[in-house]
Amino acid sequence: MNTNETTRDVFDGKFPPENYGRTPTEVELTVQQVIERHFLDEDGILLNAVNGQTMQPYRTEDVKDRVDGVGTYVEFSKIPREVKPIWANYENSGQVSGVYLCGLCAKARATGNLDDRGDAAGVVNAIEKLWKNAAAVKFSLGGGGKGWFPKPYGGIRHAEGMHECSVDQYCDVTLGLQSYYQTFADEEEKRRIEEIVISFADWWYDHDFAGVYLGEAIWYKRLDTHSMAASFFLYLFALANSWSPCRKFQHGFEIWQELRGMLFPPGEAVWICMNGLTLDCLERLVALRPDLADYWRSIANHQAPLVVASVEKQTGLNRMYELDGYAANYLMAAHRILPHSDYDQRARQYLERVSRREQFYHVRRGLQLSDLQPPMQGDDYRDMFSAEVHVHWLAGYWKLREIGALNS
Repeated sequence: MNTNETTRDVFDGKFPPENYGRTPTEVELTVQQVIERHFLDEDGILLNAVNGQTMQPYRTEDVKDRVDGVGTYVEFSKIPREVKPIWANYENSGQVSGVYLCGLCAKARATGNLDDRGDAAGVVNAIEKLWKNAAAVKFSLGGGGKGWFPKPYGGIRHAEGMHECSVDQYCDVTLGLQSYYQTFADEEEKRRIEEIVISFADWWYDHDFAGVYLGEAIWYKRLDTHSMAASFFLYLFALANSWSPCRKFQHGFEIWQELRGMLFPPGEAVWICMNGLTLDCLERLVALRPDLADYWRSIANHQAPLVVASVEKQTGLNRMYELDGYAANYLMAAHRILPHSDYDQRARQYLERVSRREQFYHVRRGLQLSDLQPPMQGDDYRDMFSAEVHVHWLAGYWKLREIGALNS
């Protein structure tokens, strides 16, 4: 690899096309087709990314410079060695699947029909299958037992040995399941979703809000700032307590109320998901705990500008990635919480800037490879074609359609 080279669009096939469309409506049709053709695996869960050269999941032989996962971000992760070179396939499958569910639910609200119920149910079923498979894993290191929801690096049928996860996976899965619950679910599905989410709350409470990721223990309660974790745990325990009221879930909520300083991080934006997921959780908290609505709005007033700054200032990690699609989605939560702050107009602006295949890679195209961190330069990472960018763009599109901010 020549580090003087730049990142570029490395795909030379016909689909996905170089241009997704001339209008957001045309782009949406292409985005949906790309998700269905390239990111849904055989078990119905979404991949995190595919190899941009082939538009297929990474194979070990594709990753020539990361033998046995050495040099990757997951080199020291508590997962089987054989999946380390191809970790990108499923790294954020939980997040991607949850955001996709939110997008399909927003589409149903915008169009007034339930045409996508079957597709959404398939994703819910895949989430449930991973949850059940992970529950059978014996407690070891960071995971196992009912309520454990690992990063499924070997696919959802192979949860054994997957001892890592992070709060953002749980967060988007919970947001997606609740959206399905409110939009599509029949009574039997509602009971299943309640059981899954309640088990999440039990698992985190019983593990004192600690987990393992990238080979290290994360004690979320002991971090100085982690607004996404704090907002998620407030949301999770408020939701669990609404379905199964008990002192345990109320106490879980109170623990994170006492750690509320995490919700007001000082300084510049670090990573867009930290602030964006916080907004998503705050939107749900406004409905779940309206008695604290003014407090949730004050946090949103702090967090939403950080999402904007992630895109506009492009400092730190944020300058490495394609973020317009993320921001279009996250700012719709800001708009719902703070309806007179023009965040819907910013969301539309960011959405309309995305229409070309090169904008759907994980790492921004046109960057000097020498400017990337060493793990980013490898065959496993550099040319990831991103499911995340696709599903965030899709969710942002339908949320804008829902409020009439985009023409059909």
